[in-house]
Amino acid sequence: MSLAIYSPEAELQVALRTATKLLPLRARQRKAKRGVLKSVAVSRAVHSLLHFVSHTVFLRIKDS
Repeated sequence: MSLAIYSPEAELQVALRTATKLLPLRARQRKAKRGVLKSVAVSRAVHSLLHFVSHTVFLRIKDS
């Protein structure tokens, strides 16, 4: 695996792990009244971060 491709992927994983740790527990995992897990709500900050990083990775791959 090329280091140029691996580094942004590793940075993305670290950024996502950090962003999800900063969210309150209720935002990360919500249970329905009957104990069925609801889908996880993704905050705007995480969505924006994902978009920014994926766009950056795309540009790096495109330029190489």
